[in-house]
Amino acid sequence: MSRRSLFALGLLPFALVACGPAEDIAVPEEATGTESQAACAPVTTVTFGTADNFGGGPDPLPYAPTALPEFVSYLNSQGIPTARLKTLDDSTANRHTVATLRHGLRGCFAPSCSLTLCFRARAHLDTPQDDRVTVYNTDFGTYGFPQVTSLPVVPALRATWNPGEAGTLCMPLDMSQVGDMLQFQMQDDSAVDVIWMTLSC
Repeated sequence: MSRRSLFALGLLPFALVACGPAEDIAVPEEATGTESQAACAPVTTVTFGTADNFGGGPDPLPYAPTALPEFVSYLNSQGIPTARLKTLDDSTANRHTVATLRHGLRGCFAPSCSLTLCFRARAHLDTPQDDRVTVYNTDFGTYGFPQVTSLPVVPALRATWNPGEAGTLCMPLDMSQVGDMLQFQMQDDSAVDVIWMTLSC
């Protein structure tokens, strides 16, 4: 299947920098983003969104309204209405930034590898000091969303996070808990410009 036909089906994320050429991508029935490849690069990065300093947005996401619909429903069931969700580059305060990350790296995971998720963010007015970042795996059998990690911005990712501060925040991910698609949530007084995942082996 060609890259063009995959785009026509809506099965590729924002940017695909995978472990093999695009023509080698095998898309399963669930369109989980699983890929098969013969070799993996020592360092592979997949980027979601555009590094445009919070401009030109909000950036599109692969699913409407702001993430995988089942993830939106899950957040709704946790007491977060869709009206309080936003996407990349959106600077509205008191809304959770959410994104679906179909990364296509799982076929490259090995015991000697490490996986890191980074993103560029900016603190809004209000109370960003209590913001938290949560990354969920995606269980396609039940559309459950087990947490891979959940960290407060302060002090886990930054020493301070005051209104107007901006920076790159990074967190390691336990590959044993990571499938082919992750869900990202940042609560709720920050904007996110771009997200990227790096696999180093």
